[in-house]
Amino acid sequence: MLRYILNTLIIGVLSINSLTAVNVEVLMVDANKNYSDGKFDDAVKAYESIVKQGYKSDILFYNLGNAYYKTKNISAAILNYERALLLNPSDENIRFNLDLAKTFTVDRIEPLPEFFLVSFFNKFRLLMSTNGWAYTGLFFFIVSLVLAYFFWFTNNPIIKRISFSGGIFTILIALLSFTFSFQQKDSIVNHHYGILMPSVVAVKSSPSDSGKDLFVLHAGTKVKIIDSVGDWYEIHIADGNIGWILKETMERI
Repeated sequence: MLRYILNTLIIGVLSINSLTAVNVEVLMVDANKNYSDGKFDDAVKAYESIVKQGYKSDILFYNLGNAYYKTKNISAAILNYERALLLNPSDENIRFNLDLAKTFTVDRIEPLPEFFLVSFFNKFRLLMSTNGWAYTGLFFFIVSLVLAYFFWFTNNPIIKRISFSGGIFTILIALLSFTFSFQQKDSIVNHHYGILMPSVVAVKSSPSDSGKDLFVLHAGTKVKIIDSVGDWYEIHIADGNIGWILKETMERI
């Protein structure tokens, strides 16, 4: 009896997932057709309905960003390009469209200089997605096991030296790849960045309407969340400035 109930539950869950997948596919086809036909507002609604179902992919966010761009909603376009880039940081099309959309924003923020090694590793880490780095790490780990086999089970000193050196190298590459994979995953799950949506946002000195206006930012600007108090976020922008904004003025990436 218990086995029957479990099987029924499993079949029910699989059926729901199958129906959801079919529904998403139908909505995606409909959204793409609206976009191709120049019905960009309808395309936005269709893509957003997919997002509301909890479905996430770089292609979905990229298409949604394109649709918002066509409706001249630049801040929403930037938001979705950023979401797409977060899932697929190596995609040049996403990055190009994001940079293009940013040219229509008001704020021109010069980021603080970064230590060149930190900058190099950050850019290098973005060459692949979290899955890409995970697969790379797995590949080099398997290679290291093969080299370990040759090291332990051969009497040839040359092969021993080569397999030992190669094994150390491949282990280091595997560890670095797994580290990058974890960092990429963490940046997706625990992302602390957002995009400002209103045309003008006053940044306050404290989390209160009575706080002093420090400076203003505009729609489409990317900010980092460093603290949260009630209805307020403390934010940090790339040039080092810090202040408080209402949560309702920002959409998290």
